[in-house]
Amino acid sequence: MKKLIIVVLVLAVAIILYLALGRSAPDESQPKYVTVPVERGTLRSEVMCTGSLTPLNQVLVGSQVSGTIKKLYADFESKVEKGQLIALIDPAIYEAKAAQARADLEAARAALHRAEVASRDELRTLRRKEMLFEKQSISESEIDQTRARADGAVAQVDVERARVVQMEARLTEAELQLKYTRIEAPVDGVVTARSVDEGQTVAATFQAPVLFTIAEDLTLMEVHANVDESDIGRVKVGQKGTFTVPAFPDEPFDAEVTQIRNDPKIEQNVVTYIVVLKVDNHELKLRPGMTANTRILLDEAHGALMVPEQACRFSPSPSSLRASGSPALPPLKEGEKRCWKVEKGNTIRPVTVKTGVVGLERTQILSDTLREGDKIAVDEVRAQQAGPKASGLRIRF
Repeated sequence: MKKLIIVVLVLAVAIILYLALGRSAPDESQPKYVTVPVERGTLRSEVMCTGSLTPLNQVLVGSQVSGTIKKLYADFESKVEKGQLIALIDPAIYEAKAAQARADLEAARAALHRAEVASRDELRTLRRKEMLFEKQSISESEIDQTRARADGAVAQVDVERARVVQMEARLTEAELQLKYTRIEAPVDGVVTARSVDEGQTVAATFQAPVLFTIAEDLTLMEVHANVDESDIGRVKVGQKGTFTVPAFPDEPFDAEVTQIRNDPKIEQNVVTYIVVLKVDNHELKLRPGMTANTRILLDEAHGALMVPEQACRFSPSPSSLRASGSPALPPLKEGEKRCWKVEKGNTIRPVTVKTGVVGLERTQILSDTLREGDKIAVDEVRAQQAGPKASGLRIRF
């Protein structure tokens, strides 16, 4: 009898434990949510792009004549002034051409003087013959021949005068070519590149060869940034920006958008546009050609409520909606987003918000319902439903 009572008591305790453990075990089919808190702070909307630094005004100095570089008067990093001689092409052949042109001009002037003398003589002869013709001392044919010779002499004067003008033009051309052997700086600035050496021959047959590159003022520079076509519509003249260069990776430099060029650059089916930003380089830390990792500020909000962008894209599963008892959701209007606030008891509630500034990682939300610190769902994790669990208790007799 005692053994039977003990067995009954043990069975009763086992049943009670089974029921208690079964009721207290968590419902593994209930979803769990990955949440992020609503934060408050400063949010910046930016366009990220890369570009290169160039001087504000860069002049390529070339040569209009061919010849041998006789002397160089400037080198890399030389400071030059406008009109300063920076290179000399051997002028010997051009001096000879100028001397020949001057001689041809003198010959043309002498020929003009001779033609004028001959013209005056023919005109005097014509006047005498006309007097004799009036007295009928000569025939009409003779006076006609005299008139023809006089007209020819006058025309020859015009020919020789035109030849003088032609020789003057040739002399001017020869003197200009002689002048072009002196390569002078067109602007004040710094020589950033030199492409020739003394003794080197330059040929200006089809295009002017570049001898020097002069940056007019290195204290003012530009960033030529390549902006993707998906972002170019948001970039405006006057927007501020910052950039860093590999030489100073921890030091941001300020810039301002001054120009948006409409000339597209297409590489491997990727379309970009050049955006020009003005840079103050008064410390001369920046050098032409440096790579600029640029951020163009589109918009900025201070003290804004913000959540990760994923929070505005998350949507719970239909079963979770039914479990939370959420009513049918109305369609969103233009400019609205829907976030899901996680409340006590692991329940979720939809909150309709409007978005403001969209940053690289977070989005500003405008809502009277959400507060700083509220938990917003960004993902849903649901445990796999298992079959009925057998009790871990075994009773053996």
